[in-house]
Amino acid sequence: MAKGVEQIEQDIAVLEQAVVAIAQEFYDTYHQYLSELGQAVRQQLIQAGYHLCTRGCPERFLQLSLNQRQQLQQSLQQLAKQAKPQLLGSLQFPSAVVDEPDSPEVLIASDSTDALAAFNLLLDDREEQPVEPEPEPEPEPEKSTEESPDRPMNPVDLAKWQDRLEKLVGEELQTISHAANCLLQQSNILPRQLPEPVLEVAAKSDLAGEAAGPPNLLNLLIEAEGGHQQESSVTHIVAIRLRLSEIEFANPTLSSWRSNIRSLSNRLGQLGQEYQKKQREKAIAEAEAAWRSSWYEDPS
Repeated sequence: MAKGVEQIEQDIAVLEQAVVAIAQEFYDTYHQYLSELGQAVRQQLIQAGYHLCTRGCPERFLQLSLNQRQQLQQSLQQLAKQAKPQLLGSLQFPSAVVDEPDSPEVLIASDSTDALAAFNLLLDDREEQPVEPEPEPEPEPEKSTEESPDRPMNPVDLAKWQDRLEKLVGEELQTISHAANCLLQQSNILPRQLPEPVLEVAAKSDLAGEAAGPPNLLNLLIEAEGGHQQESSVTHIVAIRLRLSEIEFANPTLSSWRSNIRSLSNRLGQLGQEYQKKQREKAIAEAEAAWRSSWYEDPS
């Protein structure tokens, strides 16, 4: 016997409470993950700077005076210290989505039978993946004080929240990479004439073929057009590019937290499937009730 609308709504309410519970687990786990990631970035940024100066551009580094070397090293250390507070600053407590959705597929599917497929697509996309830093004390991330919409949080809301958070983490790593390359350019380790767009591309590039060698370093070949009747010249550039996959690989504790996040994502996926199933059941039950309420038997 099919369930009535009221019973189905009760089932949905139970699922929404489960979403709230897993949202707390996500928040707590990401807090630990981002804290450890900040420490790992601090260490690996310094290591990347060391490898770049001693293996990538040793001649340029040797041209610096002792004072210039110390200034560069201190600047890199100060930049590295900002990673943890900046990453933790990206974390806010999950809430129902009130802004523009990040995934058009999820928006389209919200009122269709393709909702489950779109939800899984969002989870799959999420599984595959800043400002000039200023010295500040490490902040304790606070739960968002923004008002939530007048509806409970659902699995899609939480999936979007995680998707945005992962994107913010990637952007922070790009920002730190770009800032580090700017410091290296100011110290003449990277060529002064290197255009700003090249530094931006270096910070964002994710081509595996260019990443051979020490972790979090990028090898680039920059071709410059020569003047009239002159051949173009190719310049080899080594730049810093912090990669989340390499940072996690080198840090067992961080890898463990990532494993916990994947486990939560799997649970969220299962919860999302059940939620979409109940929403479908509710729509069918409401449609059947609407049909019966409007049905009029033609006496003729």
